[in-house]
Amino acid sequence: MKKGLYNIIEENVNIHPSVEIGNYNHIKKGTIIKQGTIIGNYNEIGNNVKINENCIIQGKVRIGDECVLEDNVTLKIGVILTKNVLLKHNSFMGPNSITLGSSAYRKTSHGTVIGDNTYIGAGVKLNPNIKITSQVIVGANAFVKNDIIEGHVIYAGTPAKKIGDLVF
Repeated sequence: MKKGLYNIIEENVNIHPSVEIGNYNHIKKGTIIKQGTIIGNYNEIGNNVKINENCIIQGKVRIGDECVLEDNVTLKIGVILTKNVLLKHNSFMGPNSITLGSSAYRKTSHGTVIGDNTYIGAGVKLNPNIKITSQVIVGANAFVKNDIIEGHVIYAGTPAKKIGDLVF
């Protein structure tokens, strides 16, 4: 394991030897980080987080308790994940995107799920407990108010609306 300076790694943390960790990170108890993952600088990783293989966590990222990042997930600078978020295989969250933990009505809700091969653009905000299916693009600065259940689509705007289909 390549570990930088001034990191706080709490008890019962399991980090694979191939993981690279930058400087000034706080990794809380019960977290598991699997092989090939790269963690940049100034990140906070909550309790009982599971980070699978080959993930990239750039910097100034905050991951809440009990989140799961499946294989090949990328979190760009400034991403915030609230408690109990699931990011499935090959998902991507752009800079400063956030999963909200409470609504305008002050109702706290966790459990956001982002599907396989889904791209969340820079500055996107996701309402609490949102479900996004696989193969979706959400454009920069969108606000996702409701679940996205149709795959192979592009959403954008505030609130986010379908603007097109993904063609492969």
